[in-house]
Amino acid sequence: MPYNDLREFLDYLDKKGDLIHITDEVSAKYEVAAFVAKSAQRDGPAIIFDKVKGSNIPVVGNVYGSRRRVAAALEIDEKDMLQQYMAKLNRYIEPQLLDNGPVQEIVLRGKDINLYDLPIVTHFEKDAGPYITGGTQIVKSMKNGKRNASMHRMLLLDKNHLTVYAPKGRHLGQIVEQYEDFGKGAEIATIIGCDPVIPLASQTRKPLGFDELAIAGGLRGEAVNLVKCVTLDMEVPATAEIIIEGITIPGKRADDGPFGEYPGTYSSIREAPVLEVTAITMRRNPLFQICMTGMPMTENHWMMDLPATAVTYEEVYKISPDVKDVVLTAGGTSRHHAVVSIKKRHPYEARNIITALLAANIGIKYVVVVDHDIDIHNPLEVEWAINTRVQAEKDVIILPMMYSPTLDPSAPANRSSSKMGIDATAPLGELDTFQKAYTPGTNEVNLEKYIKR
Repeated sequence: MPYNDLREFLDYLDKKGDLIHITDEVSAKYEVAAFVAKSAQRDGPAIIFDKVKGSNIPVVGNVYGSRRRVAAALEIDEKDMLQQYMAKLNRYIEPQLLDNGPVQEIVLRGKDINLYDLPIVTHFEKDAGPYITGGTQIVKSMKNGKRNASMHRMLLLDKNHLTVYAPKGRHLGQIVEQYEDFGKGAEIATIIGCDPVIPLASQTRKPLGFDELAIAGGLRGEAVNLVKCVTLDMEVPATAEIIIEGITIPGKRADDGPFGEYPGTYSSIREAPVLEVTAITMRRNPLFQICMTGMPMTENHWMMDLPATAVTYEEVYKISPDVKDVVLTAGGTSRHHAVVSIKKRHPYEARNIITALLAANIGIKYVVVVDHDIDIHNPLEVEWAINTRVQAEKDVIILPMMYSPTLDPSAPANRSSSKMGIDATAPLGELDTFQKAYTPGTNEVNLEKYIKR
């Protein structure tokens, strides 16, 4: 059965021993993020901070900070995540609208709005200030009225204004510009703390026009319950913890950044649309959820990993139906470096896969293709394949500067990168010559029986 809200999921994690409470008072400036970063580095538990200075609202972090918790949120088997996720991904269950819901137990408007009452966290040393990082933004396309859900950071400007960092090329940025073409602001509702599938659904790579709340319904196996916003023509999850309703100010921009981003480096200062908050609604005794990014692996990386891997797998399958597996590596921040294993059928099949992935609108910078006998979840085996099956002069492909929809600190220009692929497959029909040396019976030996503990 799907989780009705964040609280049900946290209860599940608590019973599994995968949730801890920090009962000491902590600061929203760096200290909360430091605990979350430390837990993420060791594949540790989710965290609830019961007492945060300056606010009476507890903070929840590291909810998605491990592969096992993403699998638990989606109710799929961690050992077969990709295939089970892809099987659910194309099922759509439309949301259903309710008359009311707990997310509107408390309603703040006008002079009662004060963003400083929320425990908004400062994550990194050079950040421009406190950022909302765990919010999922809901906006409707001006062209067809379809909902779009995505996650973007929001810098606290004052008691009722935030930035919405929605760069060009991202769906939210495109929709904001659609409204501005007609001198209008975009109505945006930001969800903080909800059923754990909704933020994961917001990370899917569907084209603009697909309602991520219907995708969430498919992933959950049950419709998402919505209620109408109090100041916007928008629908939001009825059991969310907090909703920030607002409208962008047409043409208004504010500096956003630096901010510690998913490549593990800081983004530069860039202009971002400004949102004027029109209402804040919340449950009684709400929880404030953050989402950590930075050096991999963090929540941000685990949330991106499945959707990006699914798109990569689909691109490879178009060329090689005998694709065995696909991995986006942790060192490549679950986005920039792909490793693909295939049952090779043509001498140049790997080259087609390499060029297709490097050209696709995924953000992949490096591709390694190996044979099906290589365990691509084991970096040692991948490096071994490169060492024993590659001659650089004929097996390495370098493509000059290309469009790349990613944050790349090494790039000479914004959203641009040169790219590289390595064909680490054995020559067609000669895999036996390149086999791993193997001693028969090794897998059957029970050495532990003889080891003194």
